[in-house]
Amino acid sequence: MFDAFVEAVFTVLLYIGLPALFVFFVLKGAFIGKPLPTSVILPGYVLAISADSVETAIVILVSSTGYVAGQVVIYYLARREGLSALQSSPRIHIPSKRIEQSERWLEEYGGIGVFVTNFVPYLRGLIIIPAGITQYPVSRLVFFSSTSTLIYHTVIVVVAVGAVQTIF
Repeated sequence: MFDAFVEAVFTVLLYIGLPALFVFFVLKGAFIGKPLPTSVILPGYVLAISADSVETAIVILVSSTGYVAGQVVIYYLARREGLSALQSSPRIHIPSKRIEQSERWLEEYGGIGVFVTNFVPYLRGLIIIPAGITQYPVSRLVFFSSTSTLIYHTVIVVVAVGAVQTIF
């Protein structure tokens, strides 16, 4: 079933292109699309469209912008409604243990915590929730989140596409 869902996502991406990629990553940044692996979707799309270096850069920029936009949605939702609104959503499941971990990172490291957790599987983006609740400055949040997301997406694409091209 999961494979069929990933295949459906690729079909939509190939048919609609960058607007669909943007929406997909907004949903991913807002936790709704969390189950779909960035490490498969992003390089898979780059390979599927046979992107050159400029197109690859555009794909990385669009996906990163979408992801951060989704994080900003969660930030403002957490800021306005608090943690209970997010935990009561049937589409978003966030274990309390992960939230507590993210709170500690934010308290201890601030923006660097935002930057670093965007690289950590299962914590990626969760620090946005305590950032919203504590009203961490949104401009700093967007800076650290954008920077780390651009790096993360670039590394995923470069490594995966490079590996595929080396093998084939």
